[in-house]
Amino acid sequence: MSSGIPREMRAAVIDRFGGPEELHVVKIPIPAVGPKEVLVKVDGAGVGAWDPWLREGGASGQPFPIVLGSDGAGSVAAVGESVKRFDVGSRVYGYAYNSPKGGFYAEYAVLPEDNLAIVPGNVGKDEACALAVSGLTGLIGLEKLRLKEDQTLIIVGASGGVGHVALQLAKLMGARVLGVASGKDGVELVNKLGADAAVERNDADLIAKVKDFAPEGVDAILAFAYSKNLDGAFKRVKRTGRIAFPNGVEPEPPGANGVQAASYDGLPGKPIYQRLNDLIAKGEFRVEVSKSYPLEDAAQAHHDILKHHVGKLVLRTR
Repeated sequence: MSSGIPREMRAAVIDRFGGPEELHVVKIPIPAVGPKEVLVKVDGAGVGAWDPWLREGGASGQPFPIVLGSDGAGSVAAVGESVKRFDVGSRVYGYAYNSPKGGFYAEYAVLPEDNLAIVPGNVGKDEACALAVSGLTGLIGLEKLRLKEDQTLIIVGASGGVGHVALQLAKLMGARVLGVASGKDGVELVNKLGADAAVERNDADLIAKVKDFAPEGVDAILAFAYSKNLDGAFKRVKRTGRIAFPNGVEPEPPGANGVQAASYDGLPGKPIYQRLNDLIAKGEFRVEVSKSYPLEDAAQAHHDILKHHVGKLVLRTR
């Protein structure tokens, strides 16, 4: 390890699978950095709806203690000998879902070079901590839909952690977007972020508002959530349209009008990061961080992620 980098770090870990109370802060060794890996001095981590599933043992195979934290950001502290894209001191954000060397709920994280990207200049410090999973999942879904400029898109879950990012990316791509949001605050956020139309998911006039938005039918739906009362909206998809949702959405959204709903994974890599950064740089963009917590409050953050909220939650590691 380079001079100035400690041998140990504070991390929020679990020693067994279970509830939020299993998360606790201890000191553990900083993982070794391989030839194609990067050591990140972490500023903070995004807390996602998928994190409780990992905490409960949804994806096992790692030895305890396990450091959670699927995405986060910070600065490069050291690089492996084969790393070419990053220099010490660079601001980076990254993806560490179920990483064998641990995630971002720690003062340091070790990731493969291709799991990281430079933080776009128009993205703030806290925002960057919660960008990777939401940005990658949102953009890959939009690309799967093969959206063209001025086409109509419904985003279900548009005020959530992934949905509010996907909404902005879709607008930067030139789509017309109706956001289906949760709660009055969700509708307010969707409108603030530039949606062409917004509706609360339990609104009795939801189908009428969908028809007003796209009288001839909708070109595509990107679903980050689903409930039975949305069936009427899904039936508004054109026969030539597309429906997509990331793996993990439950219940799974249905197909409609002969259109099959296609699932996908939001995985990292140099090309998709480059497309994401290029799109973010095109205009106004923000990651809505509704609340941040110190590392010691990781358990509380895991309680809160399952409650109603808009945007993202962030766990600060410093």
